[in-house]
Amino acid sequence: MNGNAVATLQHVPLFHNMPSQFLRHLAQVAICRRFRAGDVLCCKGEMGSTLFILLKGQVMVVGVDDGGREVLLNLLKPGDFFGELSLIDGRPRSADVVALTDGEALLVRRSDFMALAERMPSLIWQLMEALAKRVREADELVMRMAWLNAPERVAWALLEFANQQGQLPQWVNINILAKRCGLARETANRIVSQWQKEGILLRTKEGFVITKPSKLQEMLRTKTAITGECNGRDK
Repeated sequence: MNGNAVATLQHVPLFHNMPSQFLRHLAQVAICRRFRAGDVLCCKGEMGSTLFILLKGQVMVVGVDDGGREVLLNLLKPGDFFGELSLIDGRPRSADVVALTDGEALLVRRSDFMALAERMPSLIWQLMEALAKRVREADELVMRMAWLNAPERVAWALLEFANQQGQLPQWVNINILAKRCGLARETANRIVSQWQKEGILLRTKEGFVITKPSKLQEMLRTKTAITGECNGRDK
């Protein structure tokens, strides 16, 4: 890595509070890899013993079943990491990781990571906290897939991707929405097309814009109220 390696690593949450001498050692042994949008950084089923730390860009974690159907499990930004499961248990990768934008990642080999962890046990604790957060997010995704119908899933995904002004990133397209919602592309496209006709969504050169977020929010609030009443009756 370059001369700013330590400063870069200090902004990675996983390495917060790590002494600078450890960060300097990590910068010396790690490998810096640049990637382009569309590159596949990890493939489900492949063997791997490397931790990826995202320094620049954005990537998506995609689960693939035996039938080839895909679900977008997570979106990662600079400071996030992936590949930790294979790093820990030595088993094959559990998902594909695909670059949404150009970027840069730091690759840390298992032997180097474990050597650091032995000298700084708090690193394992920070890794466990990050894994716990991902398990909670996965549980929430499963619940949404179980409770929400197709339009409600698309509404949730659009609101998740959008900024405060309703603008979605340029890389969000029908394929991404379908994967995030666990839907066929045709189903997602039909819903989006209908909402464009109704003026809820606008498509520009910069990407989709939600022009009537209240319509989508109300759809989800209504479903939350209904499921809440059902849960109350089951108790």
